[in-house]
Amino acid sequence: MKRNRKRGTDEEINFWQPASDMFSALLLILMLVILLLGLYLVHIPEHTLKDPEAGNTFADSDDGDVDATDTPEPTAFVWFPDGGGGGGSDGWYVSEGIDPLITPTETDTVTPITTPSPTPTPDLPGGGSSGGGGGEGGGEGMGEGPGNDPDMGMKSAVYVILVDAETDRSVKEEGVQFELYGENHSLQVLNVYYPERISFRFFETTESGTFYMPEKLTLGDYELHELTEPEGYDAADNVEFQLTETYDWADPLVVRVPIYPSRNIIRLRMTDAETGQPLSGAEFDVIAAENIITSDGTLRYRVGQTVSEIIIGENGSGESEEVYLGPYLLRQRVIPEYYTGLETELEVSVEKKTGALPPANALSSVRTKIRISLKDELYPTRGIRGATFSVSKQGSADPAVEAVTNGSGDILLDSLEKGVTYQITQISSGENYVLDKSVYNFQVSGDGRIEGETEASLNLYNHMIRVSIGLTDEFSDIQVSDVNLSLYDAGGTLIRVWTTTGAPLMFTDLEAGNYYIIREDDRSTRLDIQVRDIAEVQNINVQTSYLLHYIIIAGISALVVIVVVVAVIIIIRRRKKRAAAEEES
Repeated sequence: MKRNRKRGTDEEINFWQPASDMFSALLLILMLVILLLGLYLVHIPEHTLKDPEAGNTFADSDDGDVDATDTPEPTAFVWFPDGGGGGGSDGWYVSEGIDPLITPTETDTVTPITTPSPTPTPDLPGGGSSGGGGGEGGGEGMGEGPGNDPDMGMKSAVYVILVDAETDRSVKEEGVQFELYGENHSLQVLNVYYPERISFRFFETTESGTFYMPEKLTLGDYELHELTEPEGYDAADNVEFQLTETYDWADPLVVRVPIYPSRNIIRLRMTDAETGQPLSGAEFDVIAAENIITSDGTLRYRVGQTVSEIIIGENGSGESEEVYLGPYLLRQRVIPEYYTGLETELEVSVEKKTGALPPANALSSVRTKIRISLKDELYPTRGIRGATFSVSKQGSADPAVEAVTNGSGDILLDSLEKGVTYQITQISSGENYVLDKSVYNFQVSGDGRIEGETEASLNLYNHMIRVSIGLTDEFSDIQVSDVNLSLYDAGGTLIRVWTTTGAPLMFTDLEAGNYYIIREDDRSTRLDIQVRDIAEVQNINVQTSYLLHYIIIAGISALVVIVVVVAVIIIIRRRKKRAAAEEES
């Protein structure tokens, strides 16, 4: 028989032991609950029911406004014929890092769909019985719930395609983004659900210019709004469409988004190259520099085709009609009067509209010119002033026009007509110059050029017959002054009489021919001379002999010397006699 041990009177009672044991038990129970809850959360699926927000406007939890921070990350979904290699059935599956709407090949290599068909393979998005984890109306949706909602069957698949508004051909442009709006202009955010829920706010076209809505839409009114413009096309207007009946993925509702190819004008401004003033009267053809093809594959203009024209108005400006984007050539068809045309075609490029007028292409043109320069042949830097030229049109009844050289001996002709040959002849010269009697022809071509140049020069020289006549001694060649000379022409007509001054006299008014000179009206001193028609100065010296004068002068000088010597001798002798007489006395 076991006896109970009695507590000793000296043992202490521990009142905290029961409380400590109870707290430890509660802590173990709490940890067990947390562990079970964690295991439950790990093993339950993320979505087992249809998302109540599917197809509704995306709303921010704070203020309901949609901004960049509210935008879900777009994730692609791809069609796998065997459930993604996991043994499931055909269906669409979410795939990280893969562009939307691409289909793997038989070897599971994912490649883009280049030409999606408006009637895709059966069981497209929402068509996999096991791939979507349920569906619309029972197993035919792509992760849109278990299929127990009676309204799920009232949805339609939508296929969007970009088309050229002019040709109705599809525009194969990738990356064009759209937004979808429902009633009351509410932004629609669509979803895919397997293996996880992915939301789509923006919808992008594939390289074929098409896309499917990632989930079927409930019946009602919708509006597509374009966010980015295709290359070479203007922004599309909002496209409204209405879903009044159901469409399956195999035969979706096709929504066509018409877009117009971009066009723009070509602006041109012309000025005078020298004055900078506006120049009018020119006309240009606008010619395609290459084949102009838009993204729908339509050939709009063939290379070399004239597609428009530009007429330059009084203000020196002009513009073409709107033409498709691309490179063009401006070929001058009409050249302003008195001006030269463009030597080559002007290359321009038509760019997309930016809201402002495109910049004007600047051109300058020069007048067709003939410059006449008349100089002295002996002194080439000296211009001949006051010379007159006759300018006439060959084969024309129009009277000739006279032009006179300025102080520098120049004339500028800059009102020349195209397709005319001009004849230029000198009809007078300044002072006593001899004319250049040649006829000069200049042909102005249809483009305003003379022998391919915008300006022609006519450099002419006149000469003056210069004759220098002087009187020199035959022994010393020194000019003799105070002698009367007379100049006669070959017919005996007196031309001029003058008295020599010790310097030759210059004649500039003599014509070429024969002349003679007489001294002191003494016909026996006649000297025949010839004046030639040359530019150089002709020096003529009339020589005379003064030997008798020299002899007389020498005799007189000798006599004077003798007289002086005799006088000196007589004076000396007288002085000597006087001195001798004074000594004797």
